[in-house]
Amino acid sequence: MPERVPIALPTLVSLLICDQVIDDKITNKKSVIGLFNAVLVPKVPATIHQLVVLASLTEIETRVELELRLVRDADNEVLFRTHGPVEAPSPLATVDLVFAMQGIPIATAGQYAFEVLCAGDVLGRRRFQVIERPPRPLRSDDEPNRGQV
Repeated sequence: MPERVPIALPTLVSLLICDQVIDDKITNKKSVIGLFNAVLVPKVPATIHQLVVLASLTEIETRVELELRLVRDADNEVLFRTHGPVEAPSPLATVDLVFAMQGIPIATAGQYAFEVLCAGDVLGRRRFQVIERPPRPLRSDDEPNRGQV
């Protein structure tokens, strides 16, 4: 069934980046573990081994097509995208979407953002930094023993 253009766009209530989301199947509550706004990598290019994006939306009036994408802010290059249909039992309901990702390649340090879109319109974005860890200076106790007495 083709997706209809919504009468009104859904409202993005929150967009979180974290290490893990635990979904309690009995209570339907979600626990967000390890929220972050920056990723420290030893060097670039790098791979972010694991992260989770939690998007909460409401005011979904019909079955809509949503898109999640990862964008590099420096040049607006889209590095990753996924999409799919979403519907809610009523427009008053809040729908939580959990995107667990692994092995995200990052070519350069800098600012990135996850964006949620509907019908081509950006509903919201969450920025995060990728920071290259500076080399650790050599300490005197790290130097090899030079045979001193």
